[in-house]
Amino acid sequence: MLTQKKHKIQRIIKILYKEITKIILYKLYNPNIGIVTISKILISNDLHYVKVFVTSLNKNNINQTNFSIKPLIKATSYIKYHINKHVLLKKVKHITFLSDDNLLKSIKVINLIKNIRC
Repeated sequence: MLTQKKHKIQRIIKILYKEITKIILYKLYNPNIGIVTISKILISNDLHYVKVFVTSLNKNNINQTNFSIKPLIKATSYIKYHINKHVLLKKVKHITFLSDDNLLKSIKVINLIKNIRC
């Protein structure tokens, strides 16, 4: 029974990943968002609360993740509306966009290793 619940949540996460990606790419017309990717989605057991971890892929400014998050946070109600309209499951009541800084940490570690080797 527990594995069925986990499997169901994993399927819903895949659906939400695809839907949120479509919304960001094709529905939001905000140049301040930049190039972002969804690195992870967490969902509560009751399917009402979603956490979306976002990473910025701007090559010019690696620290732009926080700037990309602000327009996404402002567009949360719009994204939630489209998810509830297109994904047929229990209503998503709350979406939270969070910055995933694992990419920044990885780049810093790689640079430190390169400096040690030289």
